Amino acid sequence: MVKLEEVFLSYLDQFMQQWKVYLKQQLSLYELRYVASDAGDRVDIKTNSLVYFRWLRTTSRAGDNFDDSRDDVAWVMLEKQLKIFAKKAENGTFDLVSKLHLEESQIHIVLNFSYDDEQHIVYVS
Repeated sequence: MVKLEEVFLSYLDQFMQQWKVYLKQQLSLYELRYVASDAGDRVDIKTNSLVYFRWLRTTSRAGDNFDDSRDDVAWVMLEKQLKIFAKKAENGTFDLVSKLHLEESQIHIVLNFSYDDEQHIVYVS
């Protein structure tokens, strides 16, 4: 039997990987590169996200209103959104599996990311 916390962490990891794919695409688009280290994927995703947020802030309208600390806020906001979606996915998956008799592997959730240059945050939907 799989514990609910393991399901939550599984979705959180899955959503972090979706963000990583999006992040790599965006960095490549702007001729920046994703840097991997020995510190682990979580640290690398955060570090590269902060680089991306800094670049976005300095090249968008947000640069006029925010300083470096806002990049950390953008990361915290993104991470919170991913955790909220992971919790929703955990609950929704449990309902679908029990009510519709689906296998968990049949359920695939894809997130969309969009940047708000006025608030300097990434929205997840």
